[in-house]
Amino acid sequence: MAEIRRIERDLHDGAQARLVAMGMTLDAAENLLETNPEAVRALLVEARESSAKALAELRDLVRGIHPPVLADRGLADAVRALAMVCPVRTEVEIDLPGRPETPVESAAYFAVSEVLTNVAKHSGAGQALIDIHYAHGMLRITVTDDGHGGADASRGSGLRGIERRLATFDGVLAVHSPVNGPTLVTMELPCVLPSPKTTSS
Repeated sequence: MAEIRRIERDLHDGAQARLVAMGMTLDAAENLLETNPEAVRALLVEARESSAKALAELRDLVRGIHPPVLADRGLADAVRALAMVCPVRTEVEIDLPGRPETPVESAAYFAVSEVLTNVAKHSGAGQALIDIHYAHGMLRITVTDDGHGGADASRGSGLRGIERRLATFDGVLAVHSPVNGPTLVTMELPCVLPSPKTTSS
């Protein structure tokens, strides 16, 4: 229920508010069409910008909804599923003795998803490696690719989005991407894993 309330709140405060404002802007433009074409032009520019921002907010919201494979099978299997559909050949090495709390698991999953999207779109890489392990209260994720490098968190909105997502949980992102590669993206999230359950035989 908390997740549904968060989605409703994000929709109400973000995209829905923008779409309502855009409707009002278009109404004003319609009323001025005959008398003030220049004002109409400015209003249409404003409406176009609002629609672009609403679309970006909806995309961010959709990215934030928990995918079934993550909810059902956990971070390890969800990341393996991401790797299987990535256009760049991607190997996965995971050492997780348990499942992180749901919000941390979700943040980690979507961060890996965004990094893989960047690898596929921008790196020119032939292969990538995802390494996820947990030690000393820290979930550490590295994604390495053999592409042409030059990734820069200050220039790409995708990497900045990952930084914001991780920062919510006091996590950090580091990018090492010299020209000609390779690129190494490191993400660290403090978290507590539940103790492995013991089963009686």
